[in-house]
Order: sequence, then C-alpha cells, then structure tokens
Amino acid sequence: MSWIYKLYNTYENCRSQVGKATTDEKTPLLPIAHSTQNAQIEVVINGEGNFRRARILEKDEAVTIIPVTEDSAARSSGIAPHPLCDKLQYVAGDYSKYVEKKKSEEFFEQYLEQLKDWCHSPYVNKKVNALLGYLEKKSLISDLIQQRILIADDNGALSKVKIGISDQSDAFIRFRVEILGEKESAVWLDEDIYNSYINYYLSKQKDVELCYVKGEIIPCSEKHPAKVRHTGDKAKLISANDAAGFTYRGRFSDKNQVVSIGYETSQKAHNALRWLIDKQGYKQGEQVIVAWGTKNEAVPEPLDDTYDAFWGEEEEEVISTEKEFAERLNKAIAGYGHDLDTKAEIAILGLDAATTGRLSITYYRELNGYDFLNRIENWHSTCSWRHTYKKISDGLDEKGKAKGKYITFIGAPSPKDIAIAAYGEKVNDKLKKSTVERLLPCIIDGANLPYDLVNSTVNRVSNPVAMEKWEWEKALTIACALVKKFKNDRYKEVWEMALDENQNDRSYIFGRLLAIAQQIEEYALFTTGEKRETNAERLMHQFKLHPYKTWGIITDKLRPYITRLGSKGVGLIDLMTRVNSILPYEEFTSLKKLDESYILGYYCQRQVFIDERNKRIEENSRKKLSNTNLKEENLHE
Repeated sequence: MSWIYKLYNTYENCRSQVGKATTDEKTPLLPIAHSTQNAQIEVVINGEGNFRRARILEKDEAVTIIPVTEDSAARSSGIAPHPLCDKLQYVAGDYSKYVEKKKSEEFFEQYLEQLKDWCHSPYVNKKVNALLGYLEKKSLISDLIQQRILIADDNGALSKVKIGISDQSDAFIRFRVEILGEKESAVWLDEDIYNSYINYYLSKQKDVELCYVKGEIIPCSEKHPAKVRHTGDKAKLISANDAAGFTYRGRFSDKNQVVSIGYETSQKAHNALRWLIDKQGYKQGEQVIVAWGTKNEAVPEPLDDTYDAFWGEEEEEVISTEKEFAERLNKAIAGYGHDLDTKAEIAILGLDAATTGRLSITYYRELNGYDFLNRIENWHSTCSWRHTYKKISDGLDEKGKAKGKYITFIGAPSPKDIAIAAYGEKVNDKLKKSTVERLLPCIIDGANLPYDLVNSTVNRVSNPVAMEKWEWEKALTIACALVKKFKNDRYKEVWEMALDENQNDRSYIFGRLLAIAQQIEEYALFTTGEKRETNAERLMHQFKLHPYKTWGIITDKLRPYITRLGSKGVGLIDLMTRVNSILPYEEFTSLKKLDESYILGYYCQRQVFIDERNKRIEENSRKKLSNTNLKEENLHE
C-alpha cells in the first residue's frame, strides 16, 4: 500500500492547491468527495431561486467539478444521483413531460430527496438552498426551451438534437447562483460549497474499520474512484465487485478480508494521482507514467529528452562540446538539488489498462531526492549525443499551420524517440508502450540498456535508402547515443562525439572508411550537379555484415569518381589510405561482421566533413559580405 500512502501524503502537503483553478485548463487538485464531469449547459439563477438565463458551453470550458457520493461516482446503470450538478433527467422535475422514459420521475425524486437532506443538515449552504428552491418548481426544461437552449418538436417533446456529442435529453447541467455581494457565482468553483458538502457527506458515514494505509479505525469505502487518467476513464486501481467469480475462491470468503481503505484516504490518494497525471504525467495511449515529489517539488521528467527535461523554453545556448554539455547539465541538476535533498521523497508510478475496467501498476519506485537526481544525471550523460531533429514551435504561419525552427542540442533522446528509431515511424502503440516500459528501469534503476533495442536501431540506420533523409538523420544520432550508452553499461567504455583518430577498434575504423568513401562519391556528384544515394549508402547494410568483401566492391565503384575529381580528391584519397593502414592485415581481411561501434566511427568521420563544409560556406558568405561592403564604400567615395 506504499503508493497510496505516498499519494495521500502528497495531497496533505498540497492542500493549498485544492480546488484552485489553473490557467492552462488542467484539472485542479480535487476536494474529497468530488469528481469532474463534462457539462453541456450552464444555468444561472438568483439567490431567491428564480431562473435568470442559460447558455450552451464550449468544449474547452466543459470540465466541471461536482460533488459525488460513492454510488454516483461509480454509477454505470441504475439510479444514483449526484448531489448537485447532474444530467437533465435527474435535475429537471418536468423531464417526463418532454421525454418518454421509464422511471423518469424516479430519477428526479431521488435527486431531490438527496438535495433536501443536504439542505436540511447543519451544513446547509445558501446557494445550494436557492438551487433547491428553483428545482422544486419543476420548470427547468420549459425555461431552457423558452431560452432556445433546448429544442422541442411539433408535439412538444424534446427533439433528437445533439449538444456536442450527447443527445440534448442527456445533457449535463451545471449551475451558477448569483447573490449580491458574493464574488463567486459558479457552484463548481465555490470553496464554501466544497466544504459544506464534504462536512455533510462525512457526517453520514458511520461504519468504521481498520484503514490499512493509515493504520487507524475510520470510515472505510468499498467503492473507489475511477477517472484516474482522464474524465472518460472507467478503469479502477482498486476494485472488488466479482464476489461470484474467481476473485476470492480458495483464499477469502469476503472482500473485506483482503484489505480495507478509509474513504477519505482513498479519495485523497486518487485525487492527488489525477492531479499529478494531468499536470506532469507522460501519456502514450492508455499508458501513463508520472514522477513527483511528495511536497510538490519540481522534478525533471524522466521520460523527456535532455532539452525538454532541463533546458525547456530557455534562451538557447550554443553547446558544441561534451565538456560544455556536462557543465550545463551539472548546473541544471544542482538547480533541482536545492529542493530535492536526501530528505525529499520521490515516487515514480507507471499505469496501464489491459481492459476498460481494470487499471494496473506496471512500475513503481520510491527514491530520495539525491538518488533520483544522480540516476537521472547518469542517464542523460551516458546516453548523450548531438541531435538536430528537434523542432521548436514558433506560432502559426499565414495559412494557420504550425511553424518553427530545428535546433541542435546535446543530450539523451526520449524513450518515445528511441522506440521510433528502433522500429520505425509507424511503430504500433503496443510496441511503443512496451519499449518505454523497458527503458524506464534503465533511467530510474540504472539497469543496462537492452541490446536488442541497440541492435534494431543500428540495423535500421544501416539501411538509409529505406528511409526518408530526415528520418535517417534522426535515427543515426539516436543510434549513436544508444551505442555509447550500451558500451558504457556493458564494458565501462567512454566514447566521445568528436572523431578519435587514435582509436584502433576494428569496427570504428571500418566505419570511418565507409564515411570517407561516401564523401568521395558525394563530392564527385556535387561537381556535376547530380543528387542520388551513393554506393556507400546503398551497400551500408552489406558492409556491416561483410566488411572486407563489401569494401572491395565499394572501392571498385569509387574509381570513376576518383578519376573525375582528379587533383581535388587527393586529400580524401590520402585520408582513406592513412585510415586503412591503421588496420592490421588479419583484422582487415577477417570475415567477422562489424559490431555496433562502426556507426560511431561512421558518424564522427562524416561529421568532420560536414563541419568543414559548413565552415567553408560561412567563410564564403563572410567574404561576399565583405566585398559588398567594400563596393558600397567605394560608391560613397
């Protein structure tokens, strides 16, 4: 029950956030005995219980906090009214006049009886009392028809018209009560109404048992909240409604023998989890992973790439070396460390649902702040590489399409991007989710990177002609990051992004040779204006499997391009000869396939050529600008 206790403590530590509306449309931390519902119609009355006006709600303002009972929060069939805001059939006393439905009057009667009980209790609220006075008039639907919110047909019945995705006869109604001198008219945002209902509902609970979470004898609950991941979520973390099936057979005769949890404890824990998921959770389909500090401390998101986890929307700093990256990462970690000391309690929880009704915990860890930051730092430093695939949003263009710019950053890729690099852009959600689950222990527990992920990514990168150019470039840098991480995990080797000309690793050197061969052919094609894949790119996969044999084929195909370059290619030919001479004859002619480090040698050598080309372009631009300025000066003279 450790996870429930952590969530309960989180709620207690964040009580100041309860019911506070957020500016980014996130669900607030809910009061106990409350839930959320999407409303379609808002009705306004005054303090005397008289109708004033109504309106249909937009989709982005539909989420409404409502008080609930244990039965109404878990209702799927039968009659179980919410105490205040509810569907039209519950709150409209004239519903049966406009809609033909069995037991339609019984829905309203049970709702009204429950509302009266609240209003006749010591915890009555004047706005709730005004609402009771209005609803007792049984005129809600007729008022809404007069306001043209609801539409009646020629026979006076409600038409089969939809409001949003629901039929108008099933519309959910929320209320405002406008009283002179009261700032807040919305009943779903009024803290006095929250407290009024909580005190009333807790006073109705009499039966007590041992709460296994708090270790106290308090009122307990058998029905626990749903809507954990979103407002439409029906799956529950705690459920025991299969007394006639196999749930207890051979173990217990009654579900109370398994565990009992206090009503207030369960409410606070579930509400804290909803709030955390909506605020900072990672979501992939039905999968949710959330990391949090029990005192609402800021924590780096474990499933973000380095840029999103640490740099965010800061002004971009140019980081070109691993030393600069390490310095900035240390500063970022130190910034979190002010709040996350050894006493800070950090929890990481993973959730997923195999069925619509059952929610399972797929991953759970508890760490102190120091250990958590150390493990996050280790992941981002050992799995780092230079990436250029990230696009930063920069608003919308004239046609309303998102625009932005690509940035270069050094750091670790996100698990989601790793899954795409390993299995392709069209990877199904199930495989993507399982990949993220497998990578989570590598980030949080320091587990070794799974070799099959590294191998799959390197194999995809070894077939560049099967991918778009941008997709291959992205997969290439992610593959390098994974190989670097794998080598560090398995062999404690430290590989750098910069070209290591003293590296004697056979696969690394063959990778360099492949990049040189590609550069020679690209340079020759550039001189004639041709654009196509080089032979090095086409034969890359075969080169990985049979380096000696394929290198002979590549060099044969290079001859016409070397001839075409003439003296321009002398430097590249000399470089290829020098790199080739590093390999001993036995290793050069060996029939062994290349290991994953060949991709590091290929990338590093290729990046040298790219940097040199960019430098030449920059120098040419500078010269042109200088010449232009000189001409302008001469004209002025």
